Amino acid sequence: MILKKLAYSEKSPTLKKWELEEFSLGQINLIVGKNASGKSRTLSAINGLANLVSDAKKLTFVSGHYISAFQNESEEIEYELLFESSKVMREIFKKNGKSLLDRGGGGEGDIWSQAEGKSIRFQSPEDQIASKVKRDKIQHPFFEELYDWGNNTVLYSFSSKLGQDKLAVFHKTDKEPEISFKDTERVAYFFKRAFRVYGNDFKKIIISEMCKIGYDISDVDVNEAPNITFSIEGPLQLPPNVLTPSLVYVKENDLPGFTYQTEMSQGMFRALSLLIQMNASKLLKIPSTIIIDDIGEGLDYERSTELVKVLIEKIEGTSSQLIMTTNDRFIMNNVSIEYWHVIQRKGNSVKMINYANSKQIFEDFKFTGLNNFDFFRTDFYEKGLEAE
Repeated sequence: MILKKLAYSEKSPTLKKWELEEFSLGQINLIVGKNASGKSRTLSAINGLANLVSDAKKLTFVSGHYISAFQNESEEIEYELLFESSKVMREIFKKNGKSLLDRGGGGEGDIWSQAEGKSIRFQSPEDQIASKVKRDKIQHPFFEELYDWGNNTVLYSFSSKLGQDKLAVFHKTDKEPEISFKDTERVAYFFKRAFRVYGNDFKKIIISEMCKIGYDISDVDVNEAPNITFSIEGPLQLPPNVLTPSLVYVKENDLPGFTYQTEMSQGMFRALSLLIQMNASKLLKIPSTIIIDDIGEGLDYERSTELVKVLIEKIEGTSSQLIMTTNDRFIMNNVSIEYWHVIQRKGNSVKMINYANSKQIFEDFKFTGLNNFDFFRTDFYEKGLEAE
């Protein structure tokens, strides 16, 4: 399922109000803008909605108002969630225009019962989201798609370590734990999970894509960490000799030994971690929304642009969605402006200029012969705002 439209606001009507005006998304999305324009905050809003409608988070935020629309093949889902003082004030769920949930303040509302074939009254706690707590495959099966979307939406911060400083600890006699893909620092666990199912075929994909973006490697795996000792504290009462502290490593063709994750450059490991996690989720058939903040951060021109090309190729033709942010001119020049969302912040309000709402501006720019980055810095960008 793909997020097609989103509008969001919070802390209204206080001086700290922040508003993201409604904008449309496609399967591939690149949000571009200057520093402090709201790129990361936009991604946080999308990820926040995903966490609220899934198992990832309870309603602890003070206020927020989401208006969203999703596309799942021929079906369209509309979902609105308004909460104030950590209490749900409005929650509306529609499928193909039919109202299946309409709830107001006090927790009272109407919900469609699939088994009974009619809408019934209900009441749930004010601090709980009905689309999540009322999930029932017999009575209310229509909530499953929204719940699955939330569970399978993952936010990667490419400027973070992405698990480079994390040691994986495996029990020598048990299979690997089932860790959520939302935990983006557990790259060794995800590698072993996919390798357990696909073996060397999984390795070959990672090796091929790392070579494609400019890292000449011939092997990748997870192995016991060399020269590392560790101690166990807390409730885990297992002797160290039944545990295996492990790290991800690669074999670089111009070096005689293995390069462990702690020895890799930050850019190399970020790329490796991202490719392992995305390929693992794809092969394990977990349709997902992949959100990447600051894509390419820490990589040189060739590697950052090749990485983005690999990611786009990986998403195209699937049921997944890719949403990225950047202010890197080289990445902008190598991603079609049809995928762009140019972000503009005026005070506490953020709006997007994209192909959906300013098509003629984008079409006119194609005939100029300029680089994509010039769209961002010339009057074409300003014309797009005026067209709004």
